[in-house]
Amino acid sequence: MTTQSTFTVLLLTMLVTTPTLADQLLCVSASTDKQLVLYDVDLPSGSLKLREKVALKGAPGSQCISPDGNRLYVSIRSLDSVAVFEIHHKQRKLEYLATTNITANAAYISLDRTGKTLLWASYSSGVVGSYHIQPNGQLGSAISRIQTARCAHAILTDPSNRYVFAPHTGPNAVYQFHFSPTDGKLTPNKPAFVRPADGLEPRHLAFHPTLPIVYCDDEAGASVTAYHFNRDTGTLAPFQTVSTLPPDFSENNSCADIEITADGRFVYASNRGHNSVAGFAVAPKDGTLTSIGQAATGDTPRSFNLSPDGTLLVAAGQASHDLHSYHRDMNSGKLNRRSQLPTGKGPAWVQFIPLR
Repeated sequence: MTTQSTFTVLLLTMLVTTPTLADQLLCVSASTDKQLVLYDVDLPSGSLKLREKVALKGAPGSQCISPDGNRLYVSIRSLDSVAVFEIHHKQRKLEYLATTNITANAAYISLDRTGKTLLWASYSSGVVGSYHIQPNGQLGSAISRIQTARCAHAILTDPSNRYVFAPHTGPNAVYQFHFSPTDGKLTPNKPAFVRPADGLEPRHLAFHPTLPIVYCDDEAGASVTAYHFNRDTGTLAPFQTVSTLPPDFSENNSCADIEITADGRFVYASNRGHNSVAGFAVAPKDGTLTSIGQAATGDTPRSFNLSPDGTLLVAAGQASHDLHSYHRDMNSGKLNRRSQLPTGKGPAWVQFIPLR
């Protein structure tokens, strides 16, 4: 075989075996349309291509993925339920498994680090709780149900899986719990909550991957507050609050979502009003934040998500019913818009689904 023929065969082989799309799906909760909207994601270009719409019986909200990456959990808020889907990686699709009524409108759901317990927080009821996850991935029996206060907005375990934190906007407090990984039980810590400065109203939270620090975005404060995290007692103490807005912006604004990069170098939070995603550089020694500016989004960016490799951020405009993707500069943390496209109405959650 000639050198030219060999080159041609190698080129054809690469074209046949190399996937045209990166190994990612994006799932959007279109709450008004009562559906999940799935997109193929091309990470290098930041482009999104509509793949499928999954009809639901109620309005979807918060999503989370099992630690093994095989199941997607979705809060069906209008039905006080949680739906479970099997993720078929090779087929790039979701298979509906079951819906369980948890008797609460869950604004936020998450799984513990083992994937054996589902945690939920109900904004409208001011209640948090936990549920067993069965071996088949479906929800089993209820474990804990604890009345806290109005406007419970998120709930997550810490990296050690021994503590749980639940920010509440109404009482301006982050509730603190002991968590038992063996049986999924929640027990109030002492003190039961920590309060930041008046008027901030913590909404969502993110744990630094290595430092003992937790970051909360403040809904009313249009800010991010950093907390020292005592890993022995499972308690928080606020030590810094920084604005998510440029100095010359004086109109109404409320923060919604927050995420931290896997390397812990950057934090991002969404602004509803200024309609942007604010970025912050994280000091490697003490975890303090310094603003790196804002990237414009659609109207009312309630939810956004970072790709697992950290190269892409996708934000949803809840009022403009669209998605905006951004390439993230890995050195500066700056966001550069790559694409914009319409999505289902009332997008309330954005979730990357890694495929293998």
